[in-house]
Amino acid sequence: MLQPTLYEYRTLILLMLSALVLAGCFSERTVQDSLEDYSERLAYVLDTELPETLPPSLPPLAASSVIKNDIQELNINLRDFYALQDCELGRVVAERNTSLGKSQLPSQRLIYESKLLSVLETCKKALQESNESLAAMMDEWQHQKRIDFVKSWANLIQTSKEIRLALNTPEQLVSMTSATNANTSINSFFFIDSVKYTAGINEVRPIDSAEFEAQLQMITSVRLPASMWRTQLLLAEHLDALTLSLTPKLQAISCPDGRPTDQAKILRNVFYLFFIEEVQPVGSLINQYHYKLQPLWQSWLVHPAFHDDFKHYIATQSNTNFERYSKAIQNHVSLWQGFLKRCNLSPVAPTQA
Repeated sequence: MLQPTLYEYRTLILLMLSALVLAGCFSERTVQDSLEDYSERLAYVLDTELPETLPPSLPPLAASSVIKNDIQELNINLRDFYALQDCELGRVVAERNTSLGKSQLPSQRLIYESKLLSVLETCKKALQESNESLAAMMDEWQHQKRIDFVKSWANLIQTSKEIRLALNTPEQLVSMTSATNANTSINSFFFIDSVKYTAGINEVRPIDSAEFEAQLQMITSVRLPASMWRTQLLLAEHLDALTLSLTPKLQAISCPDGRPTDQAKILRNVFYLFFIEEVQPVGSLINQYHYKLQPLWQSWLVHPAFHDDFKHYIATQSNTNFERYSKAIQNHVSLWQGFLKRCNLSPVAPTQA
């Protein structure tokens, strides 16, 4: 028996590795793949054409320049500024007046505003005995900067690159394999939301810059809301069109005396393999994410610091489009339930048929 040479061994190993790499490239299916295969199989069994649905895009967010809140600058005259040199407030204000300070990103501006509020509180207490008039002025500044802080927080959410990508630019559709960091991302959203409470009336807690930026990075790396909203839009459009086309086709399938034909059994199997096994689990994930994030969206929809255009976008995706998607799922399932009941079939695995 001829033994393979070392070259042949190496060639065989390379071929096997290539096959594994290729298998890995093609192994991860998206819900778009599942929907396309679902329609193709149904069309083949029914010997008909079914509509194709192109992956939809989310509508654009309003431009940052349109929805950005104007922040009132803290103006301090030179006499008062020099009186603050023994107080940390003077240094913080001076940092804001540098070229870097004037071009802060939304996240850094919010961090600056929290630091400013904190040192205002410290300096006000330190000056209450030595300079009552300046301390009283600081109390007025503090009131104004609390208002500005909330506006800066809203600007972060409405205009920062990280949040805008997460809300409007998905990198992928929702899938079972992409669910790993979803809950962490949801927690990050609630963390960013909770920051608005750090500038309280009785206590001011400066924002931890490193932790804050890490939470933003988690949000932008996962982009969960955008992925969820684009997937629910895809499911709604595809299933609405498919249900409309399938309704007369399934009604035309004969099941005499409730006995299923071979064609009816095959259709049931296609429904199970693609819709029940692949599409519904993705829908379940969307529902989970939706209900976890819904309290956040509802609080944003009534917050006065957000622009109406921003609220309209959030309301459309989290309410209007979610209801449309839910109705599309419900109508599609109802169509199949009626067909399966008429033919005395259950949506079970093909091996159990």
